[in-house]
Formats: sequence, structure tokens, C-alpha cells
Amino acid sequence: MNWGPRAIALSACVGLLAVSAASAGPAPTHTDIRYSKKHERSVLDFWQVESARPAPLIVYFHGGGFRMGDKGAFRRSALLAEYHPKGVCFASVNYPFLEHTGNNHGAILRHTVEAIKFLASRAKEWNIDTRRIAVSGSSAGALISEYLAYGSGLPIRAVYATMQPIGTDLLVLRHIKRGGPPAIVYNASGPSDRIHPASCARQVLARCRKVGVYCEIWGTKANGLPTLPAGVSIDTRAMKLIYKAWRLPFPVKERQRDE
Repeated sequence: MNWGPRAIALSACVGLLAVSAASAGPAPTHTDIRYSKKHERSVLDFWQVESARPAPLIVYFHGGGFRMGDKGAFRRSALLAEYHPKGVCFASVNYPFLEHTGNNHGAILRHTVEAIKFLASRAKEWNIDTRRIAVSGSSAGALISEYLAYGSGLPIRAVYATMQPIGTDLLVLRHIKRGGPPAIVYNASGPSDRIHPASCARQVLARCRKVGVYCEIWGTKANGLPTLPAGVSIDTRAMKLIYKAWRLPFPVKERQRDE
């Protein structure tokens, strides 16, 4: 799929990684692991959890307009720093860019399926609970996450998308169907952001409501989206949704912080 002029607009996005900022988090257990031989960028980092039972997994995809960005930025994620010690394993994934696929966005989306399949194949070795996989991403990574959740046939349990970008109508909406996993979408974009307009988050919500998929969208007063209750972070809100989808109790310490 080639968007023509719209692809040029999307590639201008440099608000690439709405990863919640934190100081350097834990180092990956496994770094630059190849999940496919098809592209040089088909590598991922993985943070393993040592526990008596298999651990739930969140797989993150960076942003960058399908033209730039890198999995390494996730090492500064507040989500990683907060929830890896609580027993969640994480993966951060690179993927081919438009220059590697003949400007075919669909080919990139389909290729990322291989990352999830690879992680599932390492479930025993890396202590992954394949019944409890969630996906997350920012900007282009949001589109990838939503495609994996709704268009790939994979058993994804929840979606946490940030900075929902243009291209949502072309790449995501048609895949969202009844029975899909719950989603939470957060856009911190300003009213002049033409790459991540609030209307894209609203498109996801409207489609989910139409087909009966649970969805929450959040934003800022500036962009007109619903704002979170005072004292509640978007990461906390998203993780509550994810834990519920995993059918696991939410960590008591986090619940007390919000209350």
C-alpha cells in the first residue's frame, strides 16, 4: 500500500516516541535478537522475568513515520521501569522502514507479525505466558500495535496506543471487528499537530463502539479529548486495562496510589 502524498506527511513526524520518560531502566536480558532473516532491522530486545510461573508480556513498537526510530529508546520507558520489577516481561521491536518495502506500509505491518510469533516460540526458554500478550506503540507504532491486535489473527489481549497518527483510517479501522481486545489510546498532541490530530483517536473510538470493542481515548484540554482524573497517569490507566484483560490482579501499590 502506498499513501502517496499522505505518506510524505506521515514521514515528517518527528514526535516519534511518546514513551513516558524515565531514567535508564533495567538492561535487556537479550539484545538485538533476530526474529526474521528477511530484513536487517528485524531485531528486538527482551526483558525477561525470573518467576515460578510464566510472565505476561508487553511488546512495544517505536514511532517515526515508518522511516526512522529505534527500539533502544524504550530503555528509558517509565512503563518498563515500573512494571518489569512487578513481573511483566517486555520486548522492544525494530522493523523495516518504507525504504525497505518499496513504500508499502502494509508489508511493514504484516512483517511485524513475525516478531510476535518469534517471541511465542521462545515462551518456554524466556518464561513468557503466551495467553497474556499485550501490544503497545507510539505514532507509527500505534498503527502496528492495532494491526497486530485486530488484523493479524494473533491472540493479543490488549492494546495501548499513544499519539494516534494519520493513516488510521487506511491501515487500522477496517480490521477492528467484534470480539477484538480492549484498547486505550492517548494523544498528547496540540491542536496544530497535523500528524497526530485528536480526530484519529476519535476514529478508533467510533469504530470500536460501532462493533462493540471496549475502547478508551484520553488527551488534553488543548486537543479536546477527555482528560484523565487528577493524579492518574496514562500508564497507570493503561496498565489497569491490560491487567484486567490478562485476568490478573492489579498491583496493590499502584491501586493505592490512584485512590
